[in-house]
Amino acid sequence: MVSFQLRHNLLITVFIIVVIGTMWLLMQGLSYSFSALQSKAPPPLTENEIVSQEVSYIEKIDNFALQEFDKNQQLSHFVKAKSYFSFKDTPALLLDPRVTTYNEKGEVDYVLTSDRANYLDSGEIKFKGKVDIHSSTGVTHKMNTQELLVSTKTDDLISNKKVTYLGERAKIIAQGLHMKAKEDKMKLIGEISINQDTGQKILTKDLYIDQSNGQKHYYSKNDTTYLATDNKIYADGIDMDMRKEIVQLLGEVKILQNSGSKINTKDLIVDQSGENEIYRTKERIHYQSKVANIHATGMHYDAKNQKIKLTGGVVGRYE
Repeated sequence: MVSFQLRHNLLITVFIIVVIGTMWLLMQGLSYSFSALQSKAPPPLTENEIVSQEVSYIEKIDNFALQEFDKNQQLSHFVKAKSYFSFKDTPALLLDPRVTTYNEKGEVDYVLTSDRANYLDSGEIKFKGKVDIHSSTGVTHKMNTQELLVSTKTDDLISNKKVTYLGERAKIIAQGLHMKAKEDKMKLIGEISINQDTGQKILTKDLYIDQSNGQKHYYSKNDTTYLATDNKIYADGIDMDMRKEIVQLLGEVKILQNSGSKINTKDLIVDQSGENEIYRTKERIHYQSKVANIHATGMHYDAKNQKIKLTGGVVGRYE
């Protein structure tokens, strides 16, 4: 009888231990699963979900489309977007907007595309970030900007904030922009920094870009500084033919070499079309170094190899 009671108690004890052990294992498994779920990064939100979390919108329209007509009831602008969001106190938002502008004949003048834009109560569209402008002439303008205003009443594109324009083999930074897209002409406003792919840097002010009739013409009549590897050049203005890779530094020109030598001249041409950058002019030259003081009437300067040829009535004094 005692033996039977003992076995009965042992069975109960073993059963309790098994139950407790099983529950502990289950709890450990659930804890691990919960930790794994927490550590797993959630899938990235779509832009629509981000917009929804930022602020509650009043209305959403997918595949948004809007036509604008001029005073003669001719189609002037066609606005499309992947999605349209309207809000109570902020401008409407367009995702993947595309604005097409038409001329009087109903032909496409130019097309603007971007990732996002705001549709303002005034009827203007304010693009943000990367903006591409495709002209009917085949020219494409690419830029990044904090804002670019597109008026549906005029053909002008305007920005009063920082603009980075991706030019011909150069990145141009400006403080604003005024563009006549129909004419493929623009003015980059304020302090200008032209960073060329070949390493040169040009500082000037109020740069005009004319790409009409197949041109690649950049110019400014303001003081200009041209920074190269071994030279710093000051001039009264700049005229660049980006198609021919020719830069003209206008007016009074001063070249300061890293060696300390100085060259004073006028209307310097910088030829970037070959392997070596060449400076040349037919104007009077005054070359000054620690050991020489030379006057001439022309110059051919291989900037890469630092070789200067002075021509035309060379007169010098050496110390």
